[in-house]
Amino acid sequence: MAILSVNQLTLAYDSKSVVRNCSFELERGEVLVVLGASGDGKSSLLKAIAGFMPVKKGQIEFQDEILPDASDMLVPGHADIRLVNQDFALDTYHTVEENIRLKILRFDKKYQEERIADLLRLMKLTTFKKRQTTQLSGGQKQRLAIARALADEPELILLDEPFNQLDFQTKDRISRHLKRYLKKNNISAIMVTHNGLEAMEWADRIVYMERGKIQRVATPQEFFNYPSSKKEAAFFGEINQLKIGEQNYFFRPSFYSKTKTEFCFMKIEVKFIESQFLGWYSLHLFKCMGQKIKLFSTEDISGLEHVFIHPIAFSD
Repeated sequence: MAILSVNQLTLAYDSKSVVRNCSFELERGEVLVVLGASGDGKSSLLKAIAGFMPVKKGQIEFQDEILPDASDMLVPGHADIRLVNQDFALDTYHTVEENIRLKILRFDKKYQEERIADLLRLMKLTTFKKRQTTQLSGGQKQRLAIARALADEPELILLDEPFNQLDFQTKDRISRHLKRYLKKNNISAIMVTHNGLEAMEWADRIVYMERGKIQRVATPQEFFNYPSSKKEAAFFGEINQLKIGEQNYFFRPSFYSKTKTEFCFMKIEVKFIESQFLGWYSLHLFKCMGQKIKLFSTEDISGLEHVFIHPIAFSD
């Protein structure tokens, strides 16, 4: 059952439309990722759903009720929807634990203490609970903003690039903990990102946007294996382009085989150039018909003279 329905939504700054005729639904407990390049309207879409941006056309339904327009509200926002954006919106001169407590003052003291402790553990902020927000790093502020948003147990949380200030190790740990928490508590979520790999890690479904319009809604597997355009495919990892005669062929560096298979059926001749070690795998650079291509492998493939690839057929 859908907890949120966005119907033919158009948003604009002055006379310039930034989101055009967008429609999609979000199921209860689902994690939806909105993916696209900077300036494609992703953050504006979140602000409108949160109730902070006026709607030019269309409507947003939340739990079967049409959300009032931000321009008609004295205090914009919705009690069961929380937005975490790049501003963080922290109370500057309060401590970390006070920032969380301010969101749950209506509850009894025992619940407050338990809730604060849980969220500090979840966001790995227990060590910093007595520290003022002015003394926090950007990544710590980002984690605190998420903790505050979750404090009073919203039905829907909106995350605008929530991990962009975290180092790799912290991001990996916090991301896994947070997604597990949302699933366990059946909290619906919409996350905005321009990182296709992050989208695949998080999403039950992905909403792909270009220039303010939704181009496609599908699962991560469908986007990766069957992209509809070269631009879309590039969001989900590297892609080789190989021109043979008048025809361009595209394939992913991992979609090849040493022998012909049902999946990898197109044979190309290759000549090894060099390798680059990238941790658990290596990037191998080859030449094919005078053009450079990349192949990924966990073993030495420098001796290959030909491979069979899986070309991607784009609808555009």
